[in-house]
Amino acid sequence: MIRRIFPLLLGSLMFTGTACAEDDPPALTVMQDPHHTVSAIYPPAEQENRQSGTATVHCAITPAGAAKDCQILFATAPDFALAAQEAALGSRFLPQYAGTKPQEAFWDHTYTFKTDPNLTHPILDRAHSLPPRYPEFANDQGVSGDVTVNCDIDPIGVAHNCMASGNSPDLLKTATLAYFSLARYFPAMDNGRPVAGHYRGHANWDIVHPEDQQGFR
Repeated sequence: MIRRIFPLLLGSLMFTGTACAEDDPPALTVMQDPHHTVSAIYPPAEQENRQSGTATVHCAITPAGAAKDCQILFATAPDFALAAQEAALGSRFLPQYAGTKPQEAFWDHTYTFKTDPNLTHPILDRAHSLPPRYPEFANDQGVSGDVTVNCDIDPIGVAHNCMASGNSPDLLKTATLAYFSLARYFPAMDNGRPVAGHYRGHANWDIVHPEDQQGFR
């Protein structure tokens, strides 16, 4: 009986020792604050030409979590580099710690801009379109819903004949229709030339929403 119990006790002691080692706190390094991260804007000139690319940025991060002195290590085009720098400088960071004290550190990141060069339908130009706003009455009353909008987009990126559908209240349909009707677009392309095309957009108005998204996702 003693011979059977002893190996079990030894195994238990070894397991306990391992668990204590795993309880050591991990090293804290600088990282983006997920709640205050700015997305890189796709450069309109590259989006219009259906060009993909990347940009790698190297930034110094202050103990307060702000990016400074962001340098481009590599970029496939100058406007990709500017977009990456703008996104990094506008973001907040969780700083690196030495013990319990935040310290200045460095952060590297590669931003990827990807589009299909053979894409034949229009693209919403988010950089030059007013952001959607949750209707105040719908927000106050807790009204949510999904809306789909279909538009004809001409060769210069202007929407025409937009129509909204879905089972959402008319207030949300109107807000969605206004957003897609007043937005700007990159037109469809045919052999490198802009042509008229059809655009189908979708809006999910969610009353449980982050403040910075204003209910629109």
